[in-house]
Amino acid sequence: MSEHNPNRVEHEFKTINAKPVKLKKGYRFFIKNPIFLFFSTLLVLLIKIIIYYIYGILIRGLRVKNQKHLKYLKKNKHVLVSNHIHPLDAIWIGTAVFPRRMYVTMLQSNLGLPVIGKILRLAGGIPIPESKEHMLQFLDELNYQLEKKTPILVMPEAALKPYHVGIRKFLSGAFRFAVDANADILPFVYVYKKPKGIQKLYRKKPLLEMHILEPVKVIIGDTKHQSLNLTKDKVHQVMRDYFNKHSDLKEEGYEI
Repeated sequence: MSEHNPNRVEHEFKTINAKPVKLKKGYRFFIKNPIFLFFSTLLVLLIKIIIYYIYGILIRGLRVKNQKHLKYLKKNKHVLVSNHIHPLDAIWIGTAVFPRRMYVTMLQSNLGLPVIGKILRLAGGIPIPESKEHMLQFLDELNYQLEKKTPILVMPEAALKPYHVGIRKFLSGAFRFAVDANADILPFVYVYKKPKGIQKLYRKKPLLEMHILEPVKVIIGDTKHQSLNLTKDKVHQVMRDYFNKHSDLKEEGYEI
């Protein structure tokens, strides 16, 4: 699980410096306390109103396509994946899935962000531990949640690269989780649309659309490692083809 080491992830979007974080022994990654869950639900509802509807849809012009594919979340275990091109892209996915509870994996260091770290945790952020000591418990708890058909969102590109055109190389974490739990992969793809008409006068950046694809099954290979790589490559190809077919801005040199 070394590729989850935050020291190897360099974001192109600069955030507030985080304080060092060390997880306590016996740290609970998925909190079951009903009071915590109650306030978590209220927070996500508030986020959906302010960040999803008001800022995302009304101000930024965000559109969501193929919401009918969210029905698959009721039928099987799912690991959710998406390209990582906006500071709020994971939040928009979580609020689109709401009221179904969803968790999002994040860097352990995010817990050290002043105020924001606590908000992320309450909203469903799950830190990926940096130590082997905590990793086994993390995986046990994660597999338990997947067995309960709780969606887990992992950003396989890892680093945020604002408004990148195309689908970047994937790390293996999301697909390892899926293979271990025999969970389907539900891809979300953000595509770009050029402003039209009067929008050209006041929008410099392209509009964003969140497209929800159909699930991709884990591909079974001769070994678990082979299954992981086959599945990762398949999902990457599906998302890359979809992006270049539906986005107004397309990856340079890519042909459908």
